[in-house]
Amino acid sequence: MRVIELNSWPRKEHFRLYSGMEFPHVGICAQVDITDLWANRARAGASPTITLVYAITKAANRVPELRQRIRGEQVIEHDIVHPLITVLGGDDVFGVTPLTYDPHFTTFASQASESIARARESPSMTDFPHNQEGKFARDDLLSITVIPRLAFTAFSLTRRPQVDSIPLLGLGKVLNEGDRHRLPFFVNVHHALVDGLHISQFVENIEAEAQDLGDTFR
Repeated sequence: MRVIELNSWPRKEHFRLYSGMEFPHVGICAQVDITDLWANRARAGASPTITLVYAITKAANRVPELRQRIRGEQVIEHDIVHPLITVLGGDDVFGVTPLTYDPHFTTFASQASESIARARESPSMTDFPHNQEGKFARDDLLSITVIPRLAFTAFSLTRRPQVDSIPLLGLGKVLNEGDRHRLPFFVNVHHALVDGLHISQFVENIEAEAQDLGDTFR
């Protein structure tokens, strides 16, 4: 982790401008092409949630702005960020569980499978990144909402506007369009840190990672 020197930071004006706004976040929905990953994942029997979360987390870690967080008057940049995902448990009650990102898919998938199984047995909000007072236990996270039964075209999520700079992501029901498979995808980020350019790079990275991972399943 490093602390960014604000006075020499190219985004210092953007940071000061957007940090003072009542709602300083920007959200975008996109359809992400995951054709190779989706087709080959099914043949390999790999978990749809785990494969998608892995590709998205790997793609996010390639964009420095998505690893940056606001802490009071400081901006820090994590070396690596990890996914925090929603998991549906009994009685249709969801909980959240953090997963440990590993660049090796097999290692990540094994750990993630165990964590998700525990979360299904006992869904909890204990690992939610901040409490009711807005104090964060950790911020090296990507908060990912998984809604596999709904192909959405718009999305919004709750957050604490001035203090929350963790990217919020949403994954929907994969759409089959001819020979292509597209993932409804939502991104919500703090505009003091992240612009449309960075979101575009993120989506491009997801498509590239999905293709690479799909190739490994052939």
